[in-house]
Amino acid sequence: MTFRYLGLLLLFYAIQIHAISPGNQIRERFRSNGINPELVDPRRGYRQEPLLDMVLIYQGGRQRMDWTPDEMRPYVVHNNQANGKEWFFDGFLFLEFQDGAGYNYSPGYQGNKEARKQEWEWLSNRLFEDGKAIKALNRCVAEAKEELGEPSFRHKVVVGLPEPFLNQKDWGELNGSKLDFAKREDRIAASLWYIDLIREKFQASDLEHLVLDGFYWVSEQMNTTDFITIEIGEHIRSNGGKFYWIPYYMSNGYSQWQEYGFDVAYLQPNYFFNKKIGEERIRNACELAFTHNMGLEMEFDARALYDSKVNYRDRMINYINTFRELDVFKNASIAYYEGGGAMYQFAQSSNPGDRELMDQLHSLVVERRRRLVENVVYRQDFQEDKNMDEAMWSIDGNKCNFQFTEDGLVISSGGSSTRLHSRGKMDMQYGRVELTAKILSNRDDVSIRIHLLPTEEKIGSWPSSGELFLLRFNGKNPGKARVGVNTDRMNETNGKIRESVLSWGTGYDQTHTFVCEWQEKKITFYIDGMKVNIQEDLYDKQYSSYPNFWPFNEKFYFDISIASNSDEPIILIESIKISK
Repeated sequence: MTFRYLGLLLLFYAIQIHAISPGNQIRERFRSNGINPELVDPRRGYRQEPLLDMVLIYQGGRQRMDWTPDEMRPYVVHNNQANGKEWFFDGFLFLEFQDGAGYNYSPGYQGNKEARKQEWEWLSNRLFEDGKAIKALNRCVAEAKEELGEPSFRHKVVVGLPEPFLNQKDWGELNGSKLDFAKREDRIAASLWYIDLIREKFQASDLEHLVLDGFYWVSEQMNTTDFITIEIGEHIRSNGGKFYWIPYYMSNGYSQWQEYGFDVAYLQPNYFFNKKIGEERIRNACELAFTHNMGLEMEFDARALYDSKVNYRDRMINYINTFRELDVFKNASIAYYEGGGAMYQFAQSSNPGDRELMDQLHSLVVERRRRLVENVVYRQDFQEDKNMDEAMWSIDGNKCNFQFTEDGLVISSGGSSTRLHSRGKMDMQYGRVELTAKILSNRDDVSIRIHLLPTEEKIGSWPSSGELFLLRFNGKNPGKARVGVNTDRMNETNGKIRESVLSWGTGYDQTHTFVCEWQEKKITFYIDGMKVNIQEDLYDKQYSSYPNFWPFNEKFYFDISIASNSDEPIILIESIKISK
C-alpha cells in the first residue's frame, strides 16, 4: 500500500516522537475497573462493524493475479486441521493503485501518468470479468454453500475508488463537458459517476451470494482531497452503502476520519515491513485506534511463509499475539493486508508450519465470529428492516409516535410518554444487549431510559427488583450520560446508586452504541466500546442482604422509555442486537 515501502525509514524516525504509551499502560487502561468519567471521549473504543474481517484483494492491474475461483477459495473457506472446512473472511475489499501500464489511480506510485476516464472504465471492467475477481468470488461462495450450508453472515464486497488527481486536465468528459480537476465539483462528479457505474455493473452481474457493502478511498492520507470525501460519503450512504478508509500510521487526517465523511476507518500499524520498527508500534497503533474509534489492519505478505528467503514470519506472529493480548480480536473490526496473494501461497504450501500458522489465524476469525455473530438470538437493523417486529416488540403509546426513516426508527413521545419493550416476548437471563442510537432532542423536558427491567417483581416494585440501565438521559443536562444499576438498597432515590456519570460532549446529537454484558456475578456496561461501568462486588449470596443488593439472577426484558411535553422526535434507533 502507499508509503509501506516508499519513505518508510523517514516516517519511522518522525513517528517515534509520537509514541503514545507502553504496552502495560494500554493493558491497564483496557482492563481497569474504574474509569474517570471526565476523561471519556465518546468516540473511544475499537470500531466494530457487522463486517468483521475484511481481506484486501489487490485486483485490476495487469501485474496482478487473475483471482480465479481456485485462487479465491482459500479466502472464502479454510480446511482447518482441528475443525475441518469452515468459512473464513466475511468481507472482500477489491482495490487497485496502478493499471500495470503506467497509469496510477492514486498519487505516490511509480509512473507519472494519471489515470483517465478510460482507465477508470477499464478498471471497472476488470472487476466484473467472467470467471475472475468479484464474479469468481460469487461462484466460490455458491460452491462453498453446497459443502457447508448457508453461513451465519452475508459475504460483503467493498470496491476501491480511484482518486481524482488534483489539477488533472485530461481525465475526460461527463455529459458532454470536459472535466477539470482543479475544480472541486468536477472531482466529485467523476467519483460519483464511478460509484454509480460500479453499482450498475454489480446489479447487472447477478451476484446473488454477495452484497455490495460500500466503497473505499484508496489514498491513505488526506493531502489533496479538499474534503470532497464528505460529498462522496453522502452519495454512498444515500444508497445504503458505507464509506471505508485505511490510513497509514500517523498519516495526515487519520484521527479526523469521521470529519472527512467516512463511516469506517482502520489504522495501519505499518509494522510488518520494516524490521527496524519494534513491536511497540503495534501497541501504539492499538492505542490510537482505540482512542479514535477505529478498526485495525493486520499486515503480512509472502515473506511470512516458513521457507521464505527473507523471513518476516515472526512479525506476523507478533501481530496475532498482540491483537489477542489487547482484545483486538474480541472488540475491533479488522482489515487484513496480505500482499496480494499470500494466503493463496499459504494454502499451496506443503510446510506444516505454514498450515499451523494459517490454522491459528482462521481459528481466531471463526471464534470471534461465533462470539459476535452466531450467538445472536435477535437482531434488527432499523435502517434496512422498516417494519415493527410484533413478535418481539410491544408499544405503550401511540403507534404514530414510531416512524421508519432511511436512518432508522424515529421515536417521538407524542407530548407525553412512549415505550418500546419486549416484556413477555423476549425475556432474558444473562447475555449481551447492544443498541445503536442517536438522541435527537435536548429539550429540558426530555427524559430517556434505555434499560433492562425485571419480568416479575419478585422482591418488590421498582427499584427493589432491580434495573440495569444502559443510558439515563435528561435534556436538562445533555452533556452527561448515566450508566449503572438500581437495587433495593442502592438506587437513585436514596442517593446510594451505583452508576457512572460520563461527560460526552454534546452527546445528544451523535450516534452512540450502548452495551450491557450481563453475567451471573458480573455486569459490564460500555458506551462506544469504552468500558464505563462494572457491577460485581454487590453479588454475594453469603450475606443476609442478598438479593437486595443483587436482584439480577432473574429474567429481565428490554425497554426504551421516553418522555417529553413536545411531540418532536426524541431518539433515532439504528439497530438492536441481543446475544447469548
